[in-house]
Amino acid sequence: MRISKFLFPTNFKYVLYASLTMIVVMLVSSFGVPVEKLGIIPLSQNHITGIVTAPFVHDSWSHLGGNLVGLMICGYLASRLPGFKTASTAIISLTGILVWLFAGSGNHIGASGVVMGYYGFLIGYAVFKRNLLSVISLILLAAATYYANINLLATLFDFSENISSESHLFGFASGVLTAYFLRFKRQKSTDSAKRSSK
Repeated sequence: MRISKFLFPTNFKYVLYASLTMIVVMLVSSFGVPVEKLGIIPLSQNHITGIVTAPFVHDSWSHLGGNLVGLMICGYLASRLPGFKTASTAIISLTGILVWLFAGSGNHIGASGVVMGYYGFLIGYAVFKRNLLSVISLILLAAATYYANINLLATLFDFSENISSESHLFGFASGVLTAYFLRFKRQKSTDSAKRSSK
């Protein structure tokens, strides 16, 4: 395996594309374009598209910057795991749907739900797979967040005003559930392959 591919997994490019899109949306917002309409307002049929678009919208550069740091760390480590594209689609969709259905009033925007989704996915993968890759991923996650001065556990239970705590909680739960079902699916595939080889 080439060292460049080892250090920069192929799937990480999707994290970079998403991050670039967030920056572009923020730039467009600075010119007065009302991108906040792309957020999630729970149970509002006019904002149902926010289920997919809300993670790309932020209300300030500091909000975006904080989420990008977490996304780079969690997204990079998650992109090294099997099923990353499926996991990303599931995390974004499930988090958005749950926020639209059950969150409190307000306009829910930002990528923090996706960041917490990857956090839950990494933990879920370690719990359900219990292999060397999952253990190394958790160790690297702990080290990277420590040096970046990020406390993901505190973020998960942050119920401060103007914080979409529902996005954090639903994102984390979506990540864990996705890890569980991907593990179950992969186990079924392995079992089927074993039976067919007999």
